[in-house]
Amino acid sequence: MPRKAFTSDIAPLPAGSYNIAIEAGGLVFLAGQTPRDRDNVRHGDKPFAVQARMTLDNLEAAANAAGLSLKDAVRVGVFLKNPVDAKEFDAIYKEYVGDPLPVRTLVQSSFVGFDIEVDAVLVRPGA
Repeated sequence: MPRKAFTSDIAPLPAGSYNIAIEAGGLVFLAGQTPRDRDNVRHGDKPFAVQARMTLDNLEAAANAAGLSLKDAVRVGVFLKNPVDAKEFDAIYKEYVGDPLPVRTLVQSSFVGFDIEVDAVLVRPGA
């Protein structure tokens, strides 16, 4: 099965040895995004809502690099430092994803310096 990698002029550059998005078999897999800017500066000092929006904007930019959006998501993984933030995240998240809502996993993580990471799997319409 051929694979195709995507890059973005908007999303932060990968912080390691990975691509921000890769397509295989009509699915596009988005690497986890955090509240980082294009200069790789993490903004973990910002309020949770700002971090969540920055993270989802970065994930949207990765989806856009593949010609899609988070409205095409079928699976989303959410990693939160504090599970108490889940309700606030949920309200913001609904602005980004489509209907029907994708399946989602939400887990607590022991992040240092930031509060959230989100990854996703998208389906290319017609694939």
